[in-house]
Amino acid sequence: DDRAFIENKRKFVLCKASSGHKHALEEVFSDASIMDQMNDTKVAKEVEILNKFMRMIDSDPDKAYYGYNHVHKANEELAIDSLMVTDELFRSSDIATRKKYVQLVESVRENGGQVYL
Repeated sequence: DDRAFIENKRKFVLCKASSGHKHALEEVFSDASIMDQMNDTKVAKEVEILNKFMRMIDSDPDKAYYGYNHVHKANEELAIDSLMVTDELFRSSDIATRKKYVQLVESVRENGGQVYL
């Protein structure tokens, strides 16, 4: 049934990449014309935050944390401006994992940080 695709056709953007691998997403998202088409989407903001994170890893790695333990510690220090969490972790079928990430997300929001799921 193609109905879902047809109903969401306006959400698709035609673009070219040098390969079909994940690393090609960076190539696509760095294309200004593609990002112009995606400006009003949730993805555009997430890509912007991810690019900011990648630049921070290069320029100031002591301020870029990833992995639960490091991020949790940064949150305790009120040092999180933006937090990105995958759906896989936030909606994990493992109850303990899901609770851990839901609590982290709620705490970051309470402390004034932005959360992107």
